[in-house]
Amino acid sequence: MAAAMIPPTPTTQGVAQPNCVTIATPSPAKVYAFQHSESTGTVTQRTEQWERVDAMGSRVRVTGPAGAEVQVNDHHVVDDVAMLTKQSKLSAGGAVVSSTTFAPALASDPAFRACAGKSWTIPQTTATHQPGSRQAVTPAGALTIVAIREKVTVPAGTFETVHYKRTSLSVDEYWKSTADGVIVKHIATLPNFTMTDVLQSIR
Repeated sequence: MAAAMIPPTPTTQGVAQPNCVTIATPSPAKVYAFQHSESTGTVTQRTEQWERVDAMGSRVRVTGPAGAEVQVNDHHVVDDVAMLTKQSKLSAGGAVVSSTTFAPALASDPAFRACAGKSWTIPQTTATHQPGSRQAVTPAGALTIVAIREKVTVPAGTFETVHYKRTSLSVDEYWKSTADGVIVKHIATLPNFTMTDVLQSIR
């Protein structure tokens, strides 16, 4: 029997959150181009074309140095957070290359709404990777809304964003455009290593 799905625990439970913003979904008609930089000096480019984002999951075609692949997430939304139950990588032709299931579901990021000052405790979860049925336990962490309506300028332009932070295996800061529904800037910090993704253009 599958383990019960445990939602993230709001640390602001019972506190009114009137200051909230709606987060749009990415347009399937647009292509989003990103630059990925690592502290080792590696710089790569990729594009994303979102085919679907809804309350049940998402599907995005990513084209990078290794070619094209499709990333599919299965999730549900609890307390404004997308709870990830399965993540799959497909070939450009649609064949499943690999997948990871999470039990209980893994709290990932704000879904369609974000409220100022809100935070959640993220419980640990067991990730099962296929092929091979390899398992690993992700550590507990926290998800925090740092700011809403924060203006961020990147090569693609100036965006009003939800700025949030997720701490677990790494410390990840995200700036997601409320109008476009995509992350325009992401900084991941690990011991002795950092990665940055920045939106270069929308076409």
